Amino acid sequence: MARASILNDAEGTRQALIRTGLDLFGRNGFDATSTREIAQAAKVNSAGIAYHFGGKDGLRQACAEAIIARIQAVLAGAAPVAAIMAGTADRDAAAEQLLSLVERMVAFLTTAPESELIARFVVREMLTPGPAFETIYGGLFEPVHRRVCGVWAAATGMEPEAPATRLAVFAAIGQVVYFRIARPAVTRRMGWNGIGPEEARAIGETVRCSVRASILACRGEIS
Repeated sequence: MARASILNDAEGTRQALIRTGLDLFGRNGFDATSTREIAQAAKVNSAGIAYHFGGKDGLRQACAEAIIARIQAVLAGAAPVAAIMAGTADRDAAAEQLLSLVERMVAFLTTAPESELIARFVVREMLTPGPAFETIYGGLFEPVHRRVCGVWAAATGMEPEAPATRLAVFAAIGQVVYFRIARPAVTRRMGWNGIGPEEARAIGETVRCSVRASILACRGEIS
């Protein structure tokens, strides 16, 4: 077997274990999920978990790191993560940047198949914080929240680290995440069979209008 083929097989095994870890850890919890269950569901040898990750704890950390990489890619769009420019002096440009971020996250959380695995894993880790939560918080939640607070400040004239700014950003994020966490309730109440492109656009437009109204309220332009 060629070296490239071996490397591809190894990476395929690693990714299969991460996907399965996200699913089973999110569904059942870390302690209630055995390495045998993970290996069987991923259709790989049980020794693969120890080989690739050093054990179940290492797989859990790899799942957290995979989430960070995926969400950073979504936030960045076609540009690097640094494109979330907290230093812009143009209020309307900063507001548009926030609204673009909202649209990208809504599209991902409502239509990307892996968003369910990610959301379930993250919620589980937040309910019982441990090393994986610390990885996600330090590698994603805090730095992204700080940067978005900077953009929010540029869009509104508020101080970047003021409590009101931080809470406003959490409120905006919460609106986006709700449509992933509460998807069964949303689809049932709306009479939707699922969330496809049309439904995702409707959600995106609604959240965009809500966040825009929050920005204008923080500017003092509406009450």
